[in-house]
Amino acid sequence: MIAEPQLDEEAKSRRGQRVRSGDVLLVVVVAAVALVLVNVDPATLFGLLYHPVAGLILLIMIVEFLWLKSGDRTRVYKLEIDRLRLQRRHDEDLLRRTRQLLNEAAKEPRAEDFPQKVVELRREIEERL
Repeated sequence: MIAEPQLDEEAKSRRGQRVRSGDVLLVVVVAAVALVLVNVDPATLFGLLYHPVAGLILLIMIVEFLWLKSGDRTRVYKLEIDRLRLQRRHDEDLLRRTRQLLNEAAKEPRAEDFPQKVVELRREIEERL
């Protein structure tokens, strides 16, 4: 068993204090909101928030979000379809080789390499299933 290196408390606290981009973004947003609240009259602020242009911008952002999300889903679905198509081709090839081996066995039941082919095919089928 490999023992993990022991870190002193100071090293653990330094490692846990890394600055993350989400924390920086949160601080910037809070600072911006604080500056707006200090410098802008609340009535003017609410007038800007409930202005028809703000609603239009919000609607455009929602449509853009849905469009981007559907594009991601489409890409994932295409990757999944390609994976399933490849899996089906492999299954069809395995079935074709099984049929071919059975046909050979029916024609020549005493072939020397027949048992080895059966073992290999059986192992591949078991791996697949």
